Amino acid sequence: MRIGMGAWAVLVTLWCCPCGMGGTEGQSAESRLYVGWSRVDITPDRPVALIGQLHKRISERVRDPLTATALAIETRSEGGRSEQAILVSCDVLYIRKSIVEKIREVLKTKLPDFDADKLVLNATHTHTAPGFAEEDFGNLYDVSKDEGVMPASEYGEFFAARVAQAAAQAWERREPAGVSWALGHAVVGMNRRARYFDGKAIMYGVTSRPDFAGLEGYEDHGVEMLFFWDEAGKLTGIIVNLACTSQETEGLNEVSADFWHDVRTELHTRLAADVHVLPQCAAAGDLSPHLLYRSKAEEAMVKRRGLSNRQEIARRIVDAVTDILPLARDGVTTRPIFRHATVRVSLPPAPSTAAPFYTTDTIAPVELHVLRLGDVAIATNPFELYLDYGVRIEARSPAILTMLVQLSCQHCGYLPTEKAVAGGGYSADKYVVGPEGGQVLVDETVRQIEALWK
Repeated sequence: MRIGMGAWAVLVTLWCCPCGMGGTEGQSAESRLYVGWSRVDITPDRPVALIGQLHKRISERVRDPLTATALAIETRSEGGRSEQAILVSCDVLYIRKSIVEKIREVLKTKLPDFDADKLVLNATHTHTAPGFAEEDFGNLYDVSKDEGVMPASEYGEFFAARVAQAAAQAWERREPAGVSWALGHAVVGMNRRARYFDGKAIMYGVTSRPDFAGLEGYEDHGVEMLFFWDEAGKLTGIIVNLACTSQETEGLNEVSADFWHDVRTELHTRLAADVHVLPQCAAAGDLSPHLLYRSKAEEAMVKRRGLSNRQEIARRIVDAVTDILPLARDGVTTRPIFRHATVRVSLPPAPSTAAPFYTTDTIAPVELHVLRLGDVAIATNPFELYLDYGVRIEARSPAILTMLVQLSCQHCGYLPTEKAVAGGGYSADKYVVGPEGGQVLVDETVRQIEALWK
């Protein structure tokens, strides 16, 4: 059942449009783009409980570092008006609302010229990183009796301090810049819900069963990119957005950024060590990098290349970036339209019978960010959002390219579709917002994007 927007409170708490409401040419004469980058190490210095599985794992070593990458964006007009944002991508499972609020309080002191409400954090959803608070997920990851293990709350303080440092550094390093966009493709995210003839669905279900009917949903292999350049035309950093969570080696007892570490390493090898890489996970609540069928052939091909599965994923993503890079150089603008709306929306809650067993942030309201940067829209949400919702948003968006970012600024769990709820199974049987709220989220996100194009 679809609910009209009038049934639920929608509060736009901040709306800064620095330029006139005319076309690109009318604004480009006034609004110069400034960009700053920073990256910091957010790897814990002691063993931690790794979250993301339904059992406790204590890290035994650091396989590769966890990173927070910050991008500060600002346009300045001759009349003194400006628009701004700081985007931070973090190699963690989720983003906790209280952590975002703590970082914003720090930035209010450190950066008096920055509106802290325009700080946007997103998680890559690695399952080999620590959490932020003991109460998250009940007592599943309690380390009170594990000697020498860093508690989640201590890591939360460490994380907040490091991310605030990265955000402040990126803002302070703003320089005149250009931006361009590009679209490539890489097969990474796969639908992970097997559906059977009786209508039921199972995440990672067996596909060799005689009653296997097919995969439940769609897959999105687009790689959406924003490239940023300095005044000399040198590439300074890339936003890489794709519909897949970072969980290829999710069961390790090791701290790891998963395949995004391999992506950064390969991009630094092919391009330059000082190029920043800011990953974004698009709508992928029902996707992952794991294969449900044809796995033997895929594994054989990876072995022929002499790569691990993570390296193979990185190869595909980096190939998509480097293939499109010459074309991205042709579309650089230094005076894009830039607008940023911070929106807080109350969504209809799911029935109490669907409540998840783990702790989530409050959903009243949820925080969304909608940005326009030239011809590109960026829209965030705090869910593990099923792909169908992302398709609905992108299909209706007036932007040439729409980049969706899930797991942003809050942690509100899975948001399954009506079809998934009917099939049941993990990720579709326990949730705080269901299909009704999902469509409200779609409608409001599209409405906010459309407003930035008027």
